[in-house]
Amino acid sequence: MNRLLYNIVLHTLAAPFLAAYYTPRIIFGGKYRRSLGGKLGRLPSDFQPEQLPRPRVWFHAVSVGEVMALVPLVKALKDLEPGAVILVSTGTETGQHTARESIVQADGIFYLPLDFPAFVNPVVERIRPDLFVLMETELWPNLIHRLKKSGTKVVLANGRISDRSFPRYKKLKRFFSPTLQHLDLFLMVSHVDGSRIAAMGAPEERIHVTGNTKFDAVSAQTPVESEAQIRSILDLEASSRVLVAGSTHPGEHEIVLDAYNMLVKTFPDLILVIVPRHVEKTSYVLSCIKARNMASPFLRSSAHYGERRNGRRVIVWDQTGELFQVFSIASVVFMGGSLVPKGGQNIMEPAVWGKAVFFGPSMEDFRDAREILIRSGAGKEVSGLKELAEGIRQVLSDPERAGHLGAKGRHEMLGHAGSARKNAELLVRLIKTS
Repeated sequence: MNRLLYNIVLHTLAAPFLAAYYTPRIIFGGKYRRSLGGKLGRLPSDFQPEQLPRPRVWFHAVSVGEVMALVPLVKALKDLEPGAVILVSTGTETGQHTARESIVQADGIFYLPLDFPAFVNPVVERIRPDLFVLMETELWPNLIHRLKKSGTKVVLANGRISDRSFPRYKKLKRFFSPTLQHLDLFLMVSHVDGSRIAAMGAPEERIHVTGNTKFDAVSAQTPVESEAQIRSILDLEASSRVLVAGSTHPGEHEIVLDAYNMLVKTFPDLILVIVPRHVEKTSYVLSCIKARNMASPFLRSSAHYGERRNGRRVIVWDQTGELFQVFSIASVVFMGGSLVPKGGQNIMEPAVWGKAVFFGPSMEDFRDAREILIRSGAGKEVSGLKELAEGIRQVLSDPERAGHLGAKGRHEMLGHAGSARKNAELLVRLIKTS
């Protein structure tokens, strides 16, 4: 009955809304054109899943963050089960690009179809996976129902239920519970997430707390050449003081710029690199800079055309996929999505470079990393402009102490790796019982 109601709502309310929202953006803006066919259930022409051997393991990761969390899990699974066929679907175009670059073991990469039976059923029928793994919190009733009907084992991996979404999920327990009953395993990030998925209706005997594979993902990175490459793009000396504001949202761009204007009175050579969470917000960031009568910034994209920074101290990083490397040049980092209620962005990435990290109170999506960094002294929560500016001033005034705390944070962060192997062992065990 719940799935029937879901499909009635999906076809009568969601479908018209989706059409009204996406059609003009596809026609006039060019967005989503590359993913449209896949969303409607079309697999790439060069992908023939029917001809692949078994076992077939289909992973789904929505976007870049989930894909990066998936990378070490796929590697661990292939180490344990070399014959497994790896198939990866994503929900976004940036996620697709990241998957193609990062998951070298994949035998097929495609877009997850929208959760309409007409789109989902033909794709499942062609792939017929032995195991289907959803990363983090992706519960699609029609997809999961069809997979179970075809005999597929279904797993939620790196599962987490955010503080913001849990009250809503709990109220809808009667709706979610039948879908959760279809899942064979719930591999959760923490005991809090495990108890929350149980409260939503997941069978407790199928819940395992295995940690966060994002620790494994960042532990495998920090390429040594990154810093030299970024410094070359920006013409930066090794001694330059750099504040990197990563993944900032509207409401945070303004705070960062105001904090910077306060800090340059004490540190006139301080360089700001601001990296908006969504590159399409670059024009908004530029308008914020102009409104403060600040000098025109250097745009990262202009380096492609041979333009040099020429001493400009504010840099807007208007290019995706490079934030992790940008952290390598930071003297101090502010991580966005945290002074506005977005749940926070990935503070593990600057921490693994050994940087001091500041963030706001909204860090629900990275509770474990937040606790590690605060405990080690490498991370500090701030409530707004004054605390942010003062905290950064302290770090820049005592770089030796900041370096010591940053190294301690990095050490503790790396010590929490190992989740990917735990998850892979449980997945292999499930494959062998298929």
